[in-house]
Amino acid sequence: MGRDQRGSDPRDVMRASGQFMGLGLSFALAVLLFLGLGAWVDSKLGTAPFLLVLGAFIGAAAGFYSLYYHIVIEPRQREHDPE
Repeated sequence: MGRDQRGSDPRDVMRASGQFMGLGLSFALAVLLFLGLGAWVDSKLGTAPFLLVLGAFIGAAAGFYSLYYHIVIEPRQREHDPE
């Protein structure tokens, strides 16, 4: 009665959506953190907007790596190393 047409449990759907929302939030925070850091250093050195843009790219790269790690690498490691 608590299942949808495909037979998945709503609790599993909520768990997965929470996991992916957390990954999206960590990506956004990585970009914002490095963007803010780049803006702050730009204001101190007077190099605007060079380090701001560089910080945005570094934050995006860090966020993408984090997403890749959690979505691709971590499941492979769990698959090869079951406890």
